Amino acid sequence: MNIDLLFTAGGEAGLISSENLVQKVAGVVFDTTSGLMTLEYVDMDFLELNIPVEAEFNATLDMSPQIHIGAVKDGNIAQAYQVPFMFLDDPYRGEAFKSVVQPAQPLEAFGYFVKSTVFGQPVHREDLGDESAMGCILGDAVPSALQFAPHLARRHQMEVAPKAAPSGPGPSAPGLGGGGGGGSAIRGTGNTTPPKKTDDD
Repeated sequence: MNIDLLFTAGGEAGLISSENLVQKVAGVVFDTTSGLMTLEYVDMDFLELNIPVEAEFNATLDMSPQIHIGAVKDGNIAQAYQVPFMFLDDPYRGEAFKSVVQPAQPLEAFGYFVKSTVFGQPVHREDLGDESAMGCILGDAVPSALQFAPHLARRHQMEVAPKAAPSGPGPSAPGLGGGGGGGSAIRGTGNTTPPKKTDDD
């Protein structure tokens, strides 16, 4: 498995793998001294990436409270989510970014990120001696043309679909707690009193 660190022009960062990460990542820890990143998995296991991050990226990473995690296989986005991004030597970082919340639409956020990437570097290679593997893992794929793999495309459509808004104050059918008695309602007349009877009635 090979992993690249990619950035957008706006400074968003993400780790893109050449294959799906089998274990769910809970967070990423960055050691500015060694330049290495570590993926912390939810089961307390971890993976230390084996290529140091260039020092020129440190300032950008310092402004990133979270980082995208994903995989691109066969020109399709096969995995996509976001996790907290922590610095090993900064115990107050979590406090500084405590108000940051995860995206409400994680797939949409990842899609925007990966299609907007403009530069980056390798941060993990299975075989460090293989010079041919040092290129970007996206290969010939154009970032702006990447699409979600079928299993994520369905979830993405559901995520961005307009949500139906409630049409009234609550249920009004008998027995559903709305107090409805089956009568009809007249709206928009501005007159709530019943019409008076006349001698002709």
